[in-house]
Amino acid sequence: MVENARMLERSILGALQPEGGGVASGAPQVILPADPDARARLARFREAAGRVVDLFDPLLMEWMLVLNPHYKLDAARLEARLAEFRREYLAGREPEDAGSWVLYANGLLLHLLEPEHQYLLRTSRNIGLFTAEEQGRVRQARVAVAGLSVGGMCATTLAMEGVTRFYLTDFDKLACSNLNRLASSLSRVGVDKTDIVAEKIWDIDPFAEVVVAPNGYGPGSDGELFREGSKPDVLIDAMDSIEAKIAVREACRRHRVPVVWMMDIGDGLVQIGSERYDRDGSYPAFHGRIADMERRLARPLDYVESLLSIIDVDHLPHRFADSFDRACKSEWPGISQLAGTVSIAAGAIARTARRILMDEDVTPEFFIDVDEKADPAYGAHHASDHARTREFMKGLGLMD
Repeated sequence: MVENARMLERSILGALQPEGGGVASGAPQVILPADPDARARLARFREAAGRVVDLFDPLLMEWMLVLNPHYKLDAARLEARLAEFRREYLAGREPEDAGSWVLYANGLLLHLLEPEHQYLLRTSRNIGLFTAEEQGRVRQARVAVAGLSVGGMCATTLAMEGVTRFYLTDFDKLACSNLNRLASSLSRVGVDKTDIVAEKIWDIDPFAEVVVAPNGYGPGSDGELFREGSKPDVLIDAMDSIEAKIAVREACRRHRVPVVWMMDIGDGLVQIGSERYDRDGSYPAFHGRIADMERRLARPLDYVESLLSIIDVDHLPHRFADSFDRACKSEWPGISQLAGTVSIAAGAIARTARRILMDEDVTPEFFIDVDEKADPAYGAHHASDHARTREFMKGLGLMD
C-alpha cells in the first residue's frame, strides 16, 4: 500500500514536468590521438561546443610532479623542467594532437591528458593509503548500485576512489525534496536519477563505463545486470522497496555476487550490512531478521514492520522509528533523511565494498553513531531514547 502510493505520487509528478524540464545529458564523446580522422572529429567537436576549456598544460604540470615529486624542492627550475617534460610528452606532435578531447552533452569541450595518465594523475593522492596493486583492483572492479538517493553518493564516492565500471539502477526522477540528501541542483528536477549520477561519475572520469537502467530493479533486470563477462563484483543495495531488496538478493545468491547495504537511521547514525553470497550462497537475507520476525508473528510483514525488523532495536532511535511510521501512514511528507548522515554512509559503504573487492573479511553488520563520540552524556541520553523506542516497537507488536 505504501509503495503503491509512492509510485502514484511519482507518476503524477512526472506528468506535471514542464516542457523542456527533466532533460538528461548522456555519455561524453571522446577523441584519442590514435583515432581515425581525429583532427576532423575535433573540428566538428569545436563547432558543437558551447565552451572550450584546455586543461592540457595544467594537467601536464601536475602529472610531471606526480612522477617527479622532488622537483618541488627546486622551484627555480620548474618552468624549464616543464618545458622539457612537455616536449617529451608531445614527441613531435602538435598540442591539439596529444592527450584526449572530451565533449560533454552540455557543450563543454575539455582537453585532457591521455586516459591512462589522466586516471593515474586523478588517483595519485590515493597512493599511500592504497597500494598500486589495490588501486589497480579497484580500477578493474564492476560495481552495481541499486537505488540512487543514498546510493548515488556511494557511487560517486567510489568513482572518486577510482572505480571505473558501474551499473546504476533507479526508477525515480529527481524531486526537489531529494535535494536535502542528493547532491544535484534545482535545474535537474525531473531528470532520471540514473542520469544525474552517471553525469556526476563522468564529470569525475569521462572515460568511465557506466550502464544505466532507469526503470529500476525488477523482473527482467537480471539478464543485463548479471550478463556473463560483465556481472558486478559487488552490489550496493540502497532501494526502498522490500520486494526489490529481497528479489535482488535472490538473484545475487544465484550469481554469487556479494551485497552491501546501509540504513541511515537518524542524525549521524548509520547501519551497514553485508551478505557474502560470493562465499556462502545460503546466507540469509538481512541476517535472517525479516524471516525471524515473520515466524514470530506467524504472518507476512507489512512495509513498516519489514524495514524496522531489519534494524537492530538497540541502535534504533525513537525519532527515526516514529517519523518512519508517520511517513508510511502519509502523515509526514516522506522518510526523514539527512545529507550528513548519507555522507557517513557513503564513506562506510565505499570502505566495506573495497574490502570485499580485495577479498578481505567483513563484519556482517556494524553501526556508526556520531553522538556516541560527540555527546558527553551519550549513555544517559541513549538509555532514555532506547526505552521510548522499545515502547514504540511494543506498540507495533514487534517486541514483547
